[in-house]
Amino acid sequence: MALPKAFWLLWCGQTVSRLGTLAPAFLVLYLEQNHLVAPGTTPLVVGLFGAGVVLSGLVGGAVADLIGPRRTIVAAQPFTAGMALLFAVADHVAALCALSLITGFLSAVDRPAGAGLISAIVPPEQFSKAYSLFLVGFNIGMSLSPVLSGFLLEVSPGALFVVWAVSSLLYAALVFAVPADPLPRTADRPGGAAAALASAARGIAEPFRTPVLVAFLLLTFLLACIYLQVNSALPLDMRDSGLTAGGIGFVLAVNAVLSVLLLPLVPRLVGGLRPHIPLIMAAAFMAVGFGANVLADGMLSFTLATVVWTLGEVLWAPMSATFIADRAPAGRSGSYQGSYFFAWNAAFVVGSPAGLALAHAHGYGALWLSVLGLGCAVTLGFALLPRLAGFAKAPAAPSDHPDTAEQLTRETR
Repeated sequence: MALPKAFWLLWCGQTVSRLGTLAPAFLVLYLEQNHLVAPGTTPLVVGLFGAGVVLSGLVGGAVADLIGPRRTIVAAQPFTAGMALLFAVADHVAALCALSLITGFLSAVDRPAGAGLISAIVPPEQFSKAYSLFLVGFNIGMSLSPVLSGFLLEVSPGALFVVWAVSSLLYAALVFAVPADPLPRTADRPGGAAAALASAARGIAEPFRTPVLVAFLLLTFLLACIYLQVNSALPLDMRDSGLTAGGIGFVLAVNAVLSVLLLPLVPRLVGGLRPHIPLIMAAAFMAVGFGANVLADGMLSFTLATVVWTLGEVLWAPMSATFIADRAPAGRSGSYQGSYFFAWNAAFVVGSPAGLALAHAHGYGALWLSVLGLGCAVTLGFALLPRLAGFAKAPAAPSDHPDTAEQLTRETR
C-alpha cells in the first residue's frame, strides 16, 4: 500500500529543514571565526543550544497534542526563521546566549509533532515503514548539511542564517499543504490559558506514570549515552589512533550511507517479531559495536565496528518510535513521542561529557569496556520489558474523528 501524499509533503519539508539547519559544530566555528565570543564562553553557548533541544521534546509533544501536530510544525517555523536572521546580526554575548537557547529549542520542537503527524496520516500497520522513510530523509538532510555549512562558512558566513531561515519557511509551506488537523475532541478542548497549561502538564507527565514506559525511557537514555559517543569520544579516539581527518570522515560516512540504505528495509525484516525483540537486537549491536572499539587501531577496524553499531542504530530508530506510538492513547501521541525525544536528548547533556571524562581519566580502552558493560545491561533491561505493566499496546480509543487517518490518506493521494 503506497504512502499518502501528505506523508511525502512532510518528508520533503523536514528533509529541507534539516539541510538548512545550522549544526552546533558550525555554530561554534562561526562564533570563533568571527570573534564573537571568547573561547571560554563557547561551551556555554553550545550548552544552551543543547538545553533548548532537551526542553523541546516535552514541550513540543504537549503542544502538538493541544493544537495538533501540523499546526505545531507550521507555527514554529516563522519563529525559527526570525531567530536565525537575528543570529546573523547579533554580536553581544548575552544576545547570542539567548538566541542559542531559543534556536536549540525551535530546531527540535517539530520532531515529536512530526512523529505524531505520521501517526495521524498513515494506518498503524504502516507506521514503522513510514517512520523509517521519514528518518531516511532526516539522515539525508543531516548528512548534506555539514557540506553546505562548510561551503557557506568559507564564502559568506552570514548566508548560513539566511539558508536556515529560508529552509524553515519552505518547511512551513510544505506542511501547510497537508490537510488540517482535526480540532481537539470537545471533552478535551481547553477552556482557557490555565486549562491549556494544566492539560499540557498532564500530557507531559502521562508517559511517566506507566511502568513499562518509565523503564523504556530510562533504557533509552542509557542507550543514547552509548550512541552519542559518536559525537565526542569516538572521533578523538580515531584521531589518537592515527586516523587523519579524512579517514575519520570516511568512517562516519559509512554510518550515514548504511543508514540511508538499510532504514527502509527494517520494518519488513523485523515487523513480525514481538515489539521488544528489535529493541534487544538494537541494544546488543550498539553494545558490541562501540565495545569493539577497544580492539580498533586503524581505519579498517574502526569501520568494521561502525558497521556493527550502525546495524543497531537502524533497528533502533524506527522500532523505538513504533513502540511508543503503539502505546500512546488517542490524543496523546505527541506527548508520548516527546517523552522519547526528551530521554534521548538528555544524553547529550550527560553521556557525551561523561564519556570524555572517563576517557581522559582512564583511557579510551576503559571507556569502550564500560560502554560494552552498560550496553549488555541495557539489552537485558529490554528483555525484561514484557514483565512490566503497560507492555500491551494501547487499545483504540473512541474519537470524534475515527476516520482521520483514512480521510487524510484519501484526500492526499
